[in-house]
Amino acid sequence: MAANEHKNLTDINRHNPKGFENATNNTTLTKSEGTSATGTDGNLVWQSKALMGVSNYKMQGFSTGAANYHYGEDIADTKSPFEMAVDYGNSVVASGSLVPTNFFRIGQGCIIPEIAKVVSISGWLTSNNETVITIAICKVTPVEDVSTNVTPIVIDEIAVTGLGSNAKLARINETTITTSSLAAGDIIFPMIKETGGTGSSVFINLSVKTTTF
Repeated sequence: MAANEHKNLTDINRHNPKGFENATNNTTLTKSEGTSATGTDGNLVWQSKALMGVSNYKMQGFSTGAANYHYGEDIADTKSPFEMAVDYGNSVVASGSLVPTNFFRIGQGCIIPEIAKVVSISGWLTSNNETVITIAICKVTPVEDVSTNVTPIVIDEIAVTGLGSNAKLARINETTITTSSLAAGDIIFPMIKETGGTGSSVFINLSVKTTTF
């Protein structure tokens, strides 16, 4: 009988864990929280990898709507990190660039500590006009001891129509990410523009969720 113990079986004779056949792809087996005082009565569950090793990066700011993209003020500015008033000089991210002095000192910039993947962008936007506001979540990959300009990469662009009042919140809920991969040391930050550049009063408050899976 000892030879038939699970620990003695070869790989080809071992079965998959409980629930494997019906588990959704890209999930991992874990134990639910449970309710006992000892913390041991949880059940085996298959959980999405997107919920494992998660980090959330908060981005909040305000802008006067313009046709070109604008990004956050330098950290030395008194309205940093919230005012997004620096003109990128272009309405297309791929057509412009930033010198390291600029992208490094954006008040809303967040440093990614390890290889990760963006899985969602969630939050709210308000605008006092009913125009289309586009938010670009961007990344740059700095290179040590190099001072040349860098063209940001768009992680995702989200277009949201304002509701004509800063008392009315429009939802941001993006789960299909254009360029999700992030490298350790990447800097991510938001830029914002308005169709027609009518000078609307725009506020954003969102969170970028990443996972290390």
